[in-house]
Amino acid sequence: MKFHLIGSPSIGKYRELKFYTEIFWKKKDNFSLLNLLMISKKIRMENVFFQKNNNFKYINSNDFTNYDNILDINCIINSFYNNNNIISLKKYFSFARGDKLIKPGKMTKFFDTNYHYIIPDCFSNLKLLNKKIFDEILEIKKIGILPKIVLMGPITYLHLSLKKINKFYKNVLEIYIYLIKKIINLGIKTIQIDEPILCSKINNNFKFFFNLFYKKISNLKFKLIISTYFGKINDINIINNLKKCTIHLNIENFSLINFLKHDVSLEIINSNLLKKNLFNLFFYKKVKLYSFDCNCKFIPYDLSVEKNLKNKIYLSFFFQKINEFNLIKRIYKKKINELDLLYLENFNNYKEKILINKKFKIIKKKSINFNKKILLLTSIGSFPQNIEIRILRKFFNKKLINLSEYKLIIKENIYLCIIKQYFLNFDVLTNGEFERTDMVEYFSNNIKGMESTKNGWVQSYGTRYVKPPIIFNVFDSNFITENWLIFTKKITKKKIKIILSGPVTILKWSFCINKKNEDFICLSISEIINKEIIFLQKNNFSIFQIDEPTIKECLPINKKNWKLKINKILFFFNNCTKFIKINNEIHTHICYSVFNDIYSMINKMNLDVITIESTRENMKNILIFNKIKLNLGAGIYDIHSPIIPYKNDIKKLIFNFLKEININYSWLNPDCGLKTRNWYELIKTILLINKVKKYIFKENI
Repeated sequence: MKFHLIGSPSIGKYRELKFYTEIFWKKKDNFSLLNLLMISKKIRMENVFFQKNNNFKYINSNDFTNYDNILDINCIINSFYNNNNIISLKKYFSFARGDKLIKPGKMTKFFDTNYHYIIPDCFSNLKLLNKKIFDEILEIKKIGILPKIVLMGPITYLHLSLKKINKFYKNVLEIYIYLIKKIINLGIKTIQIDEPILCSKINNNFKFFFNLFYKKISNLKFKLIISTYFGKINDINIINNLKKCTIHLNIENFSLINFLKHDVSLEIINSNLLKKNLFNLFFYKKVKLYSFDCNCKFIPYDLSVEKNLKNKIYLSFFFQKINEFNLIKRIYKKKINELDLLYLENFNNYKEKILINKKFKIIKKKSINFNKKILLLTSIGSFPQNIEIRILRKFFNKKLINLSEYKLIIKENIYLCIIKQYFLNFDVLTNGEFERTDMVEYFSNNIKGMESTKNGWVQSYGTRYVKPPIIFNVFDSNFITENWLIFTKKITKKKIKIILSGPVTILKWSFCINKKNEDFICLSISEIINKEIIFLQKNNFSIFQIDEPTIKECLPINKKNWKLKINKILFFFNNCTKFIKINNEIHTHICYSVFNDIYSMINKMNLDVITIESTRENMKNILIFNKIKLNLGAGIYDIHSPIIPYKNDIKKLIFNFLKEININYSWLNPDCGLKTRNWYELIKTILLINKVKKYIFKENI
């Protein structure tokens, strides 16, 4: 049995990449750059030796990234306007985050995951201007290993650019062919090209370019592995038209094996964290390789560092799954030892019944509450969490301070945050979310049946890492928000917006162990959110923001499967709003999504106000909202960039916003939570927004 990886995690076992990257962003000196390069090499070498020590057939190269894999390709082939210079690591980060000379790249989500990528922008000036891929090949060759190169496929790359078919598409194919030739000239014998687009419905134009590209590279001397993941292959004939190669399939495509004329690499271990996925044992002559179902960057590193997980015996993280690979190999070769027998004897499957309420009614959409004032200013929820808050949380977790001391300091910060919001003329306030680490993790800590890890980090994008909770089952939980919001209400008479994570997002941004029953689990979470809203309404709260940033990424990548999933999403969201009073407002926040094909779904959601991220799009993505009868906050301040905007930039954004959306239906807000920014940046930007707002009011008068 021969194993290989589709991709390895890039962040380091203890998030080393994040810390060294953020130090470089802050200091921007040669010493911090050198440290970042060293830690990046350390992580790459750890991955290489880990694969080598476990006797993998192929050792990967080019699956490591300092920010995101698509940005890596953007920089290698120069898919940027007005750039003809070598792209250094400093410039690489500027294309992602922006600086004084470069605007930050547009960003959206990678198929149906929470992994964000920088959208390719320009195909008219393609050339090789970054040597990352070649340097990493030479780095591995120096230690005597000939690696397998992992490369995002050109057809998927074109699809991810979100551009309509244009005359520059062939340029992308040509630069890819040139890149592959350069890689082969370095002695590389095997290249893995990822084409997850094969699991979606491909139009005739993409089919043409797919056939054209793979026909042209079929004469080059290297072994080709085409990797697909995220679902079932939509059209097997596209693959069978290719020259013989190896196709990686997940278990959903198992029935297609006998119809493929190619060799097969098959999923034998699932990325679900449950141990029971160990024994997907299938041995076919056609199957030459075995692997995971998808890239391993989507799962946490190591279960052994988790000390307080109640259901740890049922779980398996990346390192444990690699050990399971080796166990499968020993079982296959009939060479199991005493430790293997001990492991198998203590092998546990999670078995617990899920109880649900079977009585549900059709939920009618309530009439929309349009704004009574124009250009209301609010935040998405969180405010900057300074060093004091982070140290406080560490001390509390290590039991160096007690609960009453912890709560007192959090209340002090909430009080100061309310004062600052008064100073900044916010019309609708939030409590600042100082009691919360992450929008989903906080809820998981307060919902029975969900568990949070201490070190189960996965990358969302750049240095934004998240710890997805693990859902075993969901039991009734009341008063998730505890008394934080009631305390906030005592110190102000202004309207307070309640921030709640939606049921669909809580499920999507968690590892759901029981995949077969995840709809019932989502329904149970929806009921819990519903009860929380009833409790808060009794305490005279009237504005509820139920965040659902994942509704687009929850949809299957094959659009023919959308209808059923959309109906489920609508039911789960509307179910948790069913007891909100007619005069009370329902908000939601959806981030970095493409709305053109989901606006009809948004129109059916029980909503009054939707806030989105539009700064990087220069308000071009709001055009579709003319078809939706909702109040809209388009996001005036890009909080994912370190740039403090000028007054003129804010003025342009607001004017572009008001050109498309009626001022009576418009809200002003930062485009996401402010947790990662500092108070200096925030105060300076919000004061500029207020100046532009006053100017608009004077002009209208």
